[in-house]
Amino acid sequence: MSRWRRRTLAIVAAMAIVVVAGGAILVWNLTRPANAAATAATTTARATTTTEQTTVAATGTLAPQNQAYLNFPAAGTVAAVDVQLGQTVTAGQVLATENTTNLASAVATAQAGVDSAESSLTTVEASSSSTTAQIEAAKAQVAAAQAKLTSAQNDLAGATMTAPFAGVVAQVNLTVNNTVNGTTSTTTGPGTTTVVSSATSTAAQIVVVDTSTWLVNATVGMADLASLKQGLTCTVAATGATASLPGTLTSIGIVGTTSAGTTSYPIIVTLTGNPTGLYMGGSADVTVVAKSVTVLTVPTAAVQRQNGQTYVTLVTNGADTMTNVTVGQVYGARTEIASGLVAGDEVVVPTQATGNSSRFPGGGRSGFPSGARPSGARGAGGAGGAGGAASGVPTALPTSQGT
Repeated sequence: MSRWRRRTLAIVAAMAIVVVAGGAILVWNLTRPANAAATAATTTARATTTTEQTTVAATGTLAPQNQAYLNFPAAGTVAAVDVQLGQTVTAGQVLATENTTNLASAVATAQAGVDSAESSLTTVEASSSSTTAQIEAAKAQVAAAQAKLTSAQNDLAGATMTAPFAGVVAQVNLTVNNTVNGTTSTTTGPGTTTVVSSATSTAAQIVVVDTSTWLVNATVGMADLASLKQGLTCTVAATGATASLPGTLTSIGIVGTTSAGTTSYPIIVTLTGNPTGLYMGGSADVTVVAKSVTVLTVPTAAVQRQNGQTYVTLVTNGADTMTNVTVGQVYGARTEIASGLVAGDEVVVPTQATGNSSRFPGGGRSGFPSGARPSGARGAGGAGGAGGAASGVPTALPTSQGT
């Protein structure tokens, strides 16, 4: 046999081996179990009835529920300051006093004015020649004189500044023998919606706060307002607290503040109980539970879309069946199933990508198990169930609005 012939036979033999090997690989790929790769990339889970929540998050600052920004109501001279910064006081305890000489004199003068106005009214009413207009004018003078007397009496009573509740002295801006201007006091407490401005806080002569009851002043965006209402349950993670604290949404502001093109609205969350270890002005993260429902859910990863249909792979007696479902709210890792499943149904949950986005775990190359089309949703009613375009099955999953 010539050398050329032997070389030709060797080449042909080598090519035959390559063809046979390639054919064997092809046959193995075509005949191996279709779900071999998917088994390592999936798990299963049960459809369960769970309580899911939709929440609104906010960040704010801690403040005592009871805050008193106290001032003498009338101008005068400070006679005594009986407390110091950080001192604990009881309700009704005297904090400071004002010289009452001028205030007492003003009361006496106002009383004399009332006596004179009442005497004039008596004379006018007793005269047969008095007109109705004259009588009414005399009555108005009495009312004005009584108003002045009441104001003078309040100023005199206010010369003794007392604590409206038990608490801690947080600010003292009084010095004995100094002259002060008279102004109103502001006191907040549970159930009130008063917001104390920084100017009022800074100018207060004495500030008393109750460090046993707390609230959070926070803000939310306009998009969150529609889902909020007074009385909603909240949880608060606050500086100084070792655990989450319960609270209640007690106030929702409707006048927003705009900064850098973003408008925010004030809310007040009242903490429940008497938490300790908190600090005025400390930060707090608030979670408001806007909605809490009990629904049938499956892991969100179990819900798939294909050919405009939403489905899960239902496992029944070891067999996989694509089953159309109607989804509701998405709550992060879990999704509500409005129809198509019942509690206890077992579904396939992909745990990683299989390399072919159109192929569903456990299915054939067409993406449907054993080449079958999706089954109709159980409980959807009518032929074709939830799978048809007219059945209301969404072509895309709703965006997540939950936690």
